[in-house]
This record gives sequence, structure tokens and C-alpha cells, in this order.
Amino acid sequence: MLWLKKLFSHSSMNARNPAEEADLELLAPVSGTVLSLDDVPDPVICERIAGDGCAFIPEGNTIKAPCDGMLVRLLPSNTAFCIKSKLGPEIYVRFGIGTDYFSGEGFEAVKKTGDEVKAGDDIITFDLSQAAPAFMTTATSMIALKSSAAIARVTVSSGKALAGQTGCMWIFLKKDEAKAD
Repeated sequence: MLWLKKLFSHSSMNARNPAEEADLELLAPVSGTVLSLDDVPDPVICERIAGDGCAFIPEGNTIKAPCDGMLVRLLPSNTAFCIKSKLGPEIYVRFGIGTDYFSGEGFEAVKKTGDEVKAGDDIITFDLSQAAPAFMTTATSMIALKSSAAIARVTVSSGKALAGQTGCMWIFLKKDEAKAD
């Protein structure tokens, strides 16, 4: 039994915190419950066609920047944006499913395309009570676009998250792409 105890204590000592080893840590863009992309009812998202990430059931009224970078895209409906991080990966954040023909009632952009942003900066504000009936789901996706960088893997958390405060997604770049500190 002693060998079993040593085995478990040894493996827990070697457990690694992704925030300490990742090339890029992303903060929750909205407050709420973190979901797997598998739980998002959109084939492009749940099949990870554009990239890997996580989603949230939002509980607030603000979508924040998950990392430092430049706001490179903002949909006219103010329901989605993309930030090019300083390390290269582009992070796409999209509120809800069923936004294709939504014109943006209740959504307001705080920043504009071309703005430099810091992790936790407000990007979009919205009225959840006004927005919810217009969408199939309010699940808000955060995806590391695989076409934007040589991403080796993405690790995500689960549970509750606070917008702009809780680390919930970590990006590991392929070794030749990672920048040394």
C-alpha cells in the first residue's frame, strides 16, 4: 500500500498548472459558467472547424478582452470580435448562436477595430434580457483560430468564471513558434 500512496503523491506533485507553462493565458470574456465547445449547438463551433476553445453561459452584460492585443475585427451587429494577441494567435469571441441575421439591437461596441486593448477591457456591452429572445442560445464562444498561428494545443477550464479576471483557456504554441521571455 505504501507504493500506491507514493505513486499518487508523486503524480500530484508533478501536476502542472497550465497558466505557468502556457504561451498565452486567456481570461473569461464574460462572467458565467464555462462549457466545452461540444455543448454549443453549432457544427462549426462544436466540431472545432475554425479552432479550439471554450464557451460560456453569460450572466452579465459585458464582453471583455480575453488578452492584450489589437481588435482586428468587430461585426457590424456588435455580437462578435477578434483580437490579434501579441504572440500571434487570433482570439475570436462570439455572443450567441443565430446571429447571422441579427442587426445588433441592445449591443454596443465600446472599442473599435484597430484599437489596442488590454486583457479585461470592455469591448461590447449588451442587454441580456433584450438579446436572449433573439438567439437560439446565448452561449458565448471563445476560439483560438487555428489559421492564425502554429498552435500545438489548447487547454480549457470548467466551472464558474468572472469576466476579465478568471483564467479559463491556455494556448500552447508549437516550440518553434513560442517566443522566449
